[in-house]
Amino acid sequence: MSEAPLAGTRVLDLSIALTGPYAVALLGDQGAEVIKVERPGFGDIGRYVGVSVNGLSALAQMCNRGKRSIALAVDHPAGRALLLELASQADVVVQNFRPGVVERLGIAYDDVHAVNERVVYVSLSGFGPVGPYAHKGAYDTVIQAYGGVAANQSDPDTGAPRFLNQTVADKVTALYASQAITAALFARERTGTVTHV
Repeated sequence: MSEAPLAGTRVLDLSIALTGPYAVALLGDQGAEVIKVERPGFGDIGRYVGVSVNGLSALAQMCNRGKRSIALAVDHPAGRALLLELASQADVVVQNFRPGVVERLGIAYDDVHAVNERVVYVSLSGFGPVGPYAHKGAYDTVIQAYGGVAANQSDPDTGAPRFLNQTVADKVTALYASQAITAALFARERTGTVTHV
């Protein structure tokens, strides 16, 4: 049996909810070693979404399968230092904070790149890093509304927009993100170029 394609790749997962954790879970499925960083005392908000058993939701179990976890208070100097130490040994760092948050915490691309020049740094956000909505939070329903998915699924009788009964925006974004990450890793191996995805 051949080795998994991402065996030997270490991913530091700072993301929460569905999109980031699911994208990283797909990397883990391909053999990557994943370390999930969670907020002490609360963890990932995905732990509390939907059906839950013993305080852990099905969503959290699905999106965090095979990951190791550590609780770090990244907003404190000791927690930030430990996170940067972990990042110094990572091939990929994934975060899905609103734009500006990682800069405030001191864990943005430039901070991580300063301790690890080979890192592929991934920033996922609802509206991207620039523009009038860049600093707004976004969950799946928000993107379904802004992206026209809800309008496209409108009620045939009333014309009222309807959301899909699936977190389609989060899942599709996760699939594209995991593909972009593997492409960035492939480019790094071929050319030595590192990317902020």
